[in-house]
Amino acid sequence: MIFSSYPFLLVFLPVMLLVFAVCRRLGRPEWAIAGLLLGSVVFYLAWSWRDGAVLLGSILFNYAVGQRQAPTPSKRWLSVAVTGNLAVLLYFKYAAFLLAFLPDTQALQFVLPLGISFFTFQQIAWQVDLYQRRITADSGIARYALFVSFFPQLIAGPIVHARTIIPKLTRAWLARPLPWTLGMSLLCVGLAKKVLLADSLAPGVDALFSAAAGGQALDALQVATAAFGYGLQLYFDFSGYADMAIGLGLLFGLRFPTNFRTPYRSVSVVEFWRRWHITLSHFLRDYLYAPLGGNQVGPVRRSFNLAVTMLLGGLWHGAGWQFVVWGGLHGLMLAVAHAWRRGGGLRIPSWLAWSLTLCAVMLAWVPFRAASLEVALAMYGGLLTLPSAFTLPTFELLLTELVQQQVIGGLIWVIPPLLVLATLGRNSLQCCLSLGDRARGAVCVALMLMVLKALAERPDRAFLYFNF
Repeated sequence: MIFSSYPFLLVFLPVMLLVFAVCRRLGRPEWAIAGLLLGSVVFYLAWSWRDGAVLLGSILFNYAVGQRQAPTPSKRWLSVAVTGNLAVLLYFKYAAFLLAFLPDTQALQFVLPLGISFFTFQQIAWQVDLYQRRITADSGIARYALFVSFFPQLIAGPIVHARTIIPKLTRAWLARPLPWTLGMSLLCVGLAKKVLLADSLAPGVDALFSAAAGGQALDALQVATAAFGYGLQLYFDFSGYADMAIGLGLLFGLRFPTNFRTPYRSVSVVEFWRRWHITLSHFLRDYLYAPLGGNQVGPVRRSFNLAVTMLLGGLWHGAGWQFVVWGGLHGLMLAVAHAWRRGGGLRIPSWLAWSLTLCAVMLAWVPFRAASLEVALAMYGGLLTLPSAFTLPTFELLLTELVQQQVIGGLIWVIPPLLVLATLGRNSLQCCLSLGDRARGAVCVALMLMVLKALAERPDRAFLYFNF
């Protein structure tokens, strides 16, 4: 059950809103917590009861260790907590990758529990906050479990902190007015991004990357189309999920942090990471980059810290050399950007800085999407091959897939207008806040009808970040 599906939109969400409305009416926060927790458990178990067992075990382990930290925070219990969380993540996500280095080992398959990267990071952050006395552990198991498993952000973020969520789960939480139209408009805008834009790009992007994985040599135009197409698909898919999560949170009286601020408008890679997947960037900065020394060291050590942070950030997304390369590319670009600033390098026009940043970021998505490092390198090699002609045979596979999916035109013609939308448009929250309640209501109705119609015509697709 995903947000962009009939069961969620027409059954699960209305039931949860009704339960929450009754609890608000009665002024019973403990009932609201129990109802939302039960609903979140049902939402997660709809994917797999085995995944549910992993999530339950993770919650119980962290809460138990947190209680030991509560009286007197100690590095020993913090180490136990961090080690335990990382051990579970390593087992499910990286065991097969690490065992491949050993001789005479067969390929092993581990089923990755849904959202494990996100709920593991959130609980590590909770343990660190306990150790630093930024929060107490006296909230009770139900509030803690809801913080970890709350269905709007459980599977793909944004990464939230217990200190911003748990203290709000009081009687005052139910007494505050709900920003109903703002929450619904963000939900509908996110749905439109996902279903109408990202899912429409998916067939063409899949066709190009599948062709490369099958050994077909792509030329420079095809590689650039695949890179820009996937960069836009990922943006509209993931930012759409983030919009939906924020909107759903508001419908239940909780505000989640913004995860995207028009990142493709950035004029440097440094700025890009301040706008893209903001909660992950902040986590890596606060819990990895800063402990390594952050900016409080010399330029060489700072570049090393950036490289380590981004390499681990790449591995967080997946166990494969292609993710290491993606993280390494961004680490290198960040180091170069900081060195350029320190050296007082030649100031270049904003339009040129934006163009260079956009091209670098988009081309770096190739290993992130490619099936393997070999496929990514082959696609990069294709950048040296000029296209013979802009003819139908050159894009035959791509256009055939697009026609079958009733997408108008080829992917290459869809990219420019969507790129304009992603770079020049305001972010979703700004757009929704600029509208009055009546306008938001009209937008919600129009977008929801379009989304429901699109879902009736083609199968719903899982969000891309469900793979991480």
